[in-house]
Amino acid sequence: SSLSFFLKKNSLFRLFTNKKKEVFVMSSLIREQIIPQPAGKHIVKVLARVLEQVVTRNDQIPINHEHMTIFHAYRPPGIGIQPYLERIFKYVDCSNECFVMALIYMDRIIQRNSNFYISSLNIHRLLISSVMIAAKFFDDKYYNNGFYARVGGVPLLELNALEIEYLFMINFSLQIEPKEYEQYRKQLESHSDQMGIKPEEM
Repeated sequence: SSLSFFLKKNSLFRLFTNKKKEVFVMSSLIREQIIPQPAGKHIVKVLARVLEQVVTRNDQIPINHEHMTIFHAYRPPGIGIQPYLERIFKYVDCSNECFVMALIYMDRIIQRNSNFYISSLNIHRLLISSVMIAAKFFDDKYYNNGFYARVGGVPLLELNALEIEYLFMINFSLQIEPKEYEQYRKQLESHSDQMGIKPEEM
């Protein structure tokens, strides 16, 4: 599997490939200690590719309507994951770290909610909510929810509800250890090498 690097023995990054889900694992961030790393469009492209692979596999799981949440749409949106992330990157103007943190937060939702997994029905709402929450927590400058709603293509009232639900689903756990953040960033960097994605392509 192209995601096999998450299967390393004794790694913090465990890929669950049972019939229910695939997820990435990371724990809690002392905001002041994070060292910024160049990322930009490169991280967006790698992150999109990783999520596309997860979604492709998880979409094979039969839908249990009892486990659908407010993050689930009735049908997948018309925009793909990479164009959607690129749109967020272009307009939201958040720090590069927010995209890594967004993936960490999606991790936590899955780890704390056993019946929840990422699919084409929920990935877009998860992404805009994750990036927004990461920007609010980490960045000195961020926008109001109305702006994120316009960028993400969701109604403001819906995004407000998504934010509240998201925070409860992760039990308001927004802190991430710097060492773990850096390990996760390096894993994404390693994954970009495996996929042949080079920063100069961006």
